[in-house]
Amino acid sequence: MNKKLKLLIKDGIRKKLNTKWFKIANIILLLIIVLLTNIDSVINFFGGDFSDPTKIYVVDNTNTFYNDLNKSLEESLKIIQTKIEIEEYKKDATKLKSDIKDNESKDIILEINKVDNEYISTITSFNYVDAITVELLTNSLNNIKKAKELESSNIDIDELNKINTPMTINRTYLNEDLDENYELIEYISGLLIPAFIVPFFMLIIIVIQMIGAEINEEKSSKSMEIIISSVSPKVHFISKIITANLYAIIQSILFILYIVIGVFIRGLITKTNLTQSFGGNISGLLTQFVESGMLHKILTCLPWVIIMILLSFVAYSLLAGILASMTTNQEDFQQLQTPIMIIIMIGYLVAILASTYEKSTFIIILSVIPFLSSIIAPVLLLIGQIGLLEIMIAIILLILTIYVLIKYGSRIYKVGILNYSGNNLWKKIFTSLKNKE
Repeated sequence: MNKKLKLLIKDGIRKKLNTKWFKIANIILLLIIVLLTNIDSVINFFGGDFSDPTKIYVVDNTNTFYNDLNKSLEESLKIIQTKIEIEEYKKDATKLKSDIKDNESKDIILEINKVDNEYISTITSFNYVDAITVELLTNSLNNIKKAKELESSNIDIDELNKINTPMTINRTYLNEDLDENYELIEYISGLLIPAFIVPFFMLIIIVIQMIGAEINEEKSSKSMEIIISSVSPKVHFISKIITANLYAIIQSILFILYIVIGVFIRGLITKTNLTQSFGGNISGLLTQFVESGMLHKILTCLPWVIIMILLSFVAYSLLAGILASMTTNQEDFQQLQTPIMIIIMIGYLVAILASTYEKSTFIIILSVIPFLSSIIAPVLLLIGQIGLLEIMIAIILLILTIYVLIKYGSRIYKVGILNYSGNNLWKKIFTSLKNKE
């Protein structure tokens, strides 16, 4: 039995990995990931100005704004990391405007004048100026203008600053069980939850479709009878499940490897990492996430979460194999797999809404139910709504589910794979459940 099982698994994996579709799809996936992790370099290579700084020429006709403006923008740019350079231009701006127009340059001219005791600024550019740059200039100019007006007035600056200083608002929670890192968790989970759910969702779909397509292909070509004459239906059933899950694991490893390659290439080209590209905010959030202790908590439960996810793949595969055995073509399987799709969508929606309904008993119960736990439980763990106990309960229930599916599903599989008619199939299936193997 072991030799035949290994032979079926080896042959199944070899067929999948040697297909043109697998090779082409992974080459395309590798290229997409590498391009996405180096998107700024790609834009620059094709003539984009993503990495080139925008130069702002300041024509300060008042001779009082430039130094303050330069300091103000320098402080702001440290925070948002927008690539802007500022330069004072003391010549007539007419020629500069002509050069910008002729070269279709993205450079900006900022003219500052004082007319009838009123400060007026003019921003000149060839194309539209992005909203961040306009907002930076507007805020800086208004703050400097305000300071200039205060200097020329008799208003006491200290008193005015005291009036304009916002009230200090302290937040106190009487519930001692509340997590002080709640807002940080909310923000981090909003970024990481889709990153976890989408790949998981896609891999589950691939595994289900793969099992259904293979079983129906063998039944349609009548090769199923030849295979079953050599191995038992149970061995054939288990081989399909193991093969599909090994394929999913291999594809996941390749996906992670492609990301590592993309980041490595980025390091060689730009000498930067992904967090630096997103700006200081992301790096700061990651630092807070580590210092808060949440990362340590997640890493403690991570091995059990991985086990739960792997067991969930096995459970989904078993269910898909049982349903596929009852069909004679891919169209029938598409209809029978609808319940699986509904289960996955329910898990997806509950996981997305989990942070809204904080510590809801209903959602926590759903997080330990087989087929749903693999999607919901990791999300609830990330946002701190469940702990290791719930993960262990989910694993135990998954193991029991897999045991039931193997024990009774193999009986259904034995009847279904050699049946090429849909007539009285359900009756035969229920009869098979009563018989012992």
